[in-house]
Amino acid sequence: MQKIMSYLSNYKIQLGILFLITLFITIQRYFLVESNHNIIPYNNYIIFKQSFFHFFEGKDLYVHYNSEHYDLFKYSPTFAIFMGILVYLPNFLGLFLWNFLNIFVLFFALKKLPYVSKNSLVFVGLFIIAEVFTTTQNSQSNALLTGMIILGYYNLQRNKVGLAALLIVGTVFIKLFGIVALVLFLFYPNKIKSALYLLFWTLIIGFIPLIFISFEELILLYESWFNLLKNDHSFELKFSLMGFLHAWFNVPVSFKSFFLIGGAIIFCIPLIRFNFYKNERFKLLVLANVLLWVVLFNHMAESATFIIAISGVAIWFFTKVNKSKIDKALIILVILFTLLSPSDIYPAFIRNEYFVPYVVKVIPCILVWIKINYELFTLNTKNRVIV
Repeated sequence: MQKIMSYLSNYKIQLGILFLITLFITIQRYFLVESNHNIIPYNNYIIFKQSFFHFFEGKDLYVHYNSEHYDLFKYSPTFAIFMGILVYLPNFLGLFLWNFLNIFVLFFALKKLPYVSKNSLVFVGLFIIAEVFTTTQNSQSNALLTGMIILGYYNLQRNKVGLAALLIVGTVFIKLFGIVALVLFLFYPNKIKSALYLLFWTLIIGFIPLIFISFEELILLYESWFNLLKNDHSFELKFSLMGFLHAWFNVPVSFKSFFLIGGAIIFCIPLIRFNFYKNERFKLLVLANVLLWVVLFNHMAESATFIIAISGVAIWFFTKVNKSKIDKALIILVILFTLLSPSDIYPAFIRNEYFVPYVVKVIPCILVWIKINYELFTLNTKNRVIV
């Protein structure tokens, strides 16, 4: 076992594994025959790719293009421009590079965290692998976004405020809920410097499209984007805390705004513990809390989004020195009912009749989120991590 762990801890071996995982998933999705309404298995990549052409053709990015792909483009105009790096490549190569970017950034970010043992990164990799497969098979950006948030935290720890600001602001222009990660800047000095960097990168990234279009055209695109996000499936609930409450207790869908406000209040309350702003464990708990919160309180969270929440669970558990029986029980629940709930280890009728309708996948993450908040409220100076 020690030889295996030593082998898997080798950086070159890890890169090779990431390459093979990416290649396997890309081949699987590229050559998969999808019978559901002729949807391309890597539909999301096609959405991203086509957004680049729609932008330069002067079209509205945020309407349906049913002849090209299923569903809508929901990212910023700047994201559409940056997809130009890949769009002229053959679909297979572009899809592979997009998938590898996501997986590598997440892996690189997780590698930077202060774990309690040298083999922890291997265990983290094994822990998140199922969700890595899920998000990558959907050609999603969730792994990239997660990695950018973690790298933002890592650079703040090293007083590289400008780079941290670039990374966190970048997540906002991928998915707006990245804005929650701005809370990480509270724990570090030079607040004015941080605010200026955040403003600077917001303006730079937000106005990059002005190189190609007029100010009026850009404003119309942003208005269309915000209207889409505001009205997109506003009465649908998926794998979220709100979805759980609706499925189990028939809480009305219309209450979701109240739960969002309540969740924001709960999220903010531990932040009044100003004397813990220099405590490394406290900051890691907040980072984990951010990653769980943006999934649990996103009423449109899908299974592919859970790489974000699971990364938060991994940070909470694998950077913790003293793990209680409750912690270990929670991690087992996460493995059994979040990571493995969509898998074939459970009969199809259990998955279809119980796990999906009752959003079982989200329940262990809710319990971990509660435990993290308990630790944030009760943390004392004896709590620590190995740095």
